[in-house]
Amino acid sequence: MQISGKLAKVRLLSLSVLLGLATLTAVSPPAAAATDLDVIMQYAPSVYLYSTDIYRPAIAKDFVTRSKLRWSHDQGCADHQLASRGNVDIAKLGNGGYRHQTANSWPGCAHHDQWYTTTAYTRPRGGVVSGEGFFLDLDNTARRGVGRTAPVVYEYQAHQFVAYWFFYAFNDAITTVADHEGDWERVTVRLDANNHATQAAYYIHSGYCTLPWSAVASVDSHPVAYSALGTHATYPTGGGHDLDRTDQGPRWSTWNNLLNVRDQPWYGYGGAWGEVGETSESTGPVGPSAYKAPAPSDWNKPC
Repeated sequence: MQISGKLAKVRLLSLSVLLGLATLTAVSPPAAAATDLDVIMQYAPSVYLYSTDIYRPAIAKDFVTRSKLRWSHDQGCADHQLASRGNVDIAKLGNGGYRHQTANSWPGCAHHDQWYTTTAYTRPRGGVVSGEGFFLDLDNTARRGVGRTAPVVYEYQAHQFVAYWFFYAFNDAITTVADHEGDWERVTVRLDANNHATQAAYYIHSGYCTLPWSAVASVDSHPVAYSALGTHATYPTGGGHDLDRTDQGPRWSTWNNLLNVRDQPWYGYGGAWGEVGETSESTGPVGPSAYKAPAPSDWNKPC
């Protein structure tokens, strides 16, 4: 009887261990694979804005609603307005619902040529019709932006890249000849087959430079970037960069407000974000669209 009792206790103990293991298995499932949204949030940059820059990040949708939509004519012909300030239909802007024609200066600036829509590459001083095209004419009192509450729009291709677009309502350059309304900047992170970061590209004026991920300064996997005073060119390090200056001003945690660029009603607009200047440098740029690549074509341009 004593042996049987010991065997019974051993059997009960073994059963308890097995039940305990089953319970542990039930409450500790394998770690889930990272979702696309996890990847997008993981690599969203930590941006240092310049401490005294008055032109802070802005909201693209607000820029549209506080602008007039106009068509710029060249050859001395007057601009034409298609929508007044506060009446630009954002969805219509992004799906080509507005259209206009070029004009010749003789006789009387008559319209001619084909019709162009707002989804064509119609940025004045650079688009398909050279000096003519659509542009958003911002209310000058709306140039300062809203700051770190502004959303960042992203463009994501799994296993390839995720681009983070920063928008500012005004570019205040060192020389006034390069001042312009509308300022689209970005950082793009290159991804491997497992959606792990391998490189980062920092966009600086009309170009960019790249770093291997091992050389990128980061905070909890968020790449650190510095926004230059006035121009908002994006650098991987602080300090002086030719004519640009950066410092550790307010930190913009971009992952707190991320929006898919393809879901934005203005996406696809091919005109200028800002008024038309005397040169291409003083004219509003084209924004995220088929006409502005989100990622480098060549990742071998070291910073």
